Amino acid sequence: MTELWAALALLLCVTSGFVLWALWRPLPMAQNVSSRQQQVITLYRAKQAELEQELAAAQLSRSDYDQQLTEMQRTLLAETQTHTVADSQQVGRHSKGGLLLLFVSLALPSAGLLTYLELGAHAEYAQGVNMHSTRTISEQEQSLPELISGLEAELEEHKNNPEGWYLLANSYMQNEQLAQGITAFEQALGLVQPGSSQQAALLGQYAQALFFNDGEFTARVNQAIANTMALDTQDVSALSLLGIQAFEAENYAAAVGFWQRALPRAGEGQGQASLQAGIASARQLLPAEARGASVSVAVSLANGLTFASQSQVQAVLFVYAKQAGVPMPLFATKLDPQQLPIDVTLTDAMALRPGTRLADYKELELMAHIALAGVPGKQAGDLVSQSITLVIASGEAVNLTIDQILQ
Repeated sequence: MTELWAALALLLCVTSGFVLWALWRPLPMAQNVSSRQQQVITLYRAKQAELEQELAAAQLSRSDYDQQLTEMQRTLLAETQTHTVADSQQVGRHSKGGLLLLFVSLALPSAGLLTYLELGAHAEYAQGVNMHSTRTISEQEQSLPELISGLEAELEEHKNNPEGWYLLANSYMQNEQLAQGITAFEQALGLVQPGSSQQAALLGQYAQALFFNDGEFTARVNQAIANTMALDTQDVSALSLLGIQAFEAENYAAAVGFWQRALPRAGEGQGQASLQAGIASARQLLPAEARGASVSVAVSLANGLTFASQSQVQAVLFVYAKQAGVPMPLFATKLDPQQLPIDVTLTDAMALRPGTRLADYKELELMAHIALAGVPGKQAGDLVSQSITLVIASGEAVNLTIDQILQ
């Protein structure tokens, strides 16, 4: 921020300098009063000398001489008075103009600063600087207590940092400091733009923090969930809580519905696994006619077949089902190939399009695919299984053996 204000001050000083230069530079002005009077007097004396020569040469009578001399004296007096008034007026005008320029030179920086404070992005810039400092702290600190201590010190000095408060809130929650986590979430919510996607995401996690702290669906928990859903009907945190609430009320069908809606944005890892486990538990508690179809798949790697060790970190195992002759899968799940052999149950919750059900299809093709690059789409070096066609109504288990390397 110091660099920003220094740059602004420099620019405003330069702007004022241009105006002051117009005031201080020498202006082309008329001669001063004494110079003008001297010229008139010199001309008067020259005329007087001519008259005296004409009088001495008898070319001019005494009466004519006196008359012309009197007329010259009157002209001399009138011209000196006129030039004096005109020069005085010009000096006055220049003085007033100088005051105006001085006022403008002072008003310009003030107006520019006020305009920037009103319309400029100084708050966003300050937030960006503070966020950069926060990220540096989160990258440098090794333990959770050290991270919390570093974030607390940073936010004590620079409070205008929603990302910093968000990181601190999550750190508190991980450290089981629930009350402090709730307060940090409230600080972050006070700094984000109302109605924004950032506010919706924060509200969802704030609702989770309240639920963990209260241990039940209190009025403030329900209100936070409602506020989140009003901004984003697909928020993962809010949908997860609604699923828990429905599950506790033994409304298992609604719980499955909420958790299925949350799956597409749950990402990978523990969050997705928890949702899938919840869906599986709720489905088991549904009446048999309401559970829908499912397919049990056992995936294994053929003896002696491995994939490059350098790719193991990013490699992903895809298990999917599709219609024959159609490249786009209908149902799919992502797993860690390091866990092979593994058992998977394909359910309606793994549909790639909302509303798609296994029971809507007579038969589907099943396949397993280890993508070394970690993204869908087959590439040379990837490992795949044979495609197996399964009649959905049969309920049979499927064994998929990954035994091919794509060339």
